Amino acid sequence: MRPKCPPRVRDALDQLLLDHEQIRKLLRQYDQLRLTDEPGAEGRAERVDELCDALSLLAHLEEGVFYPAVRRVLGRTASAQATFCDHARLRGLIAQLDEMPPGDRACDAVVADMGDCVLPWMNAAPVELFVAVRLAGLDTLALGREMALRRREPPTKRLKPVPGPTGSTWLAASGWPQPGRLASG
Repeated sequence: MRPKCPPRVRDALDQLLLDHEQIRKLLRQYDQLRLTDEPGAEGRAERVDELCDALSLLAHLEEGVFYPAVRRVLGRTASAQATFCDHARLRGLIAQLDEMPPGDRACDAVVADMGDCVLPWMNAAPVELFVAVRLAGLDTLALGREMALRRREPPTKRLKPVPGPTGSTWLAASGWPQPGRLASG
């Protein structure tokens, strides 16, 4: 019997690229459901759940592992800061989705805003930020290992209580709402 090999750890940039592709796929699926599934909100609600989960995890990894390492290497220059995703705006959009009942047609506009928020960054990051990170010699394999460990953490371990905008209590990692109605899986 052949011994089981440990899973290959991807470097941080490869992991982020895979996350970006997953988010693009979820946005496309949501849009397709929006166009073809008028009466059935269930499929759209599931995509919103998955999208919010994926974006929350991505932001947790970027804010907790990737961005701090990049700032140490590239500094806080305007060009480096401009290439970071606007997580504050994204947190607000996720919070709006979390407050909406499943099937609310207003979700369509919020998901569209979410795409407008993340897609330009996901398109620019590989050609700007990722190239600068590689040229700076950052150990992206070590960052990838750390990100892989954080991915395996249970959500409750990386989340802490914070008050929500409408008096509800959320659990958040760096201000991100806990997966609630939208993130139940």
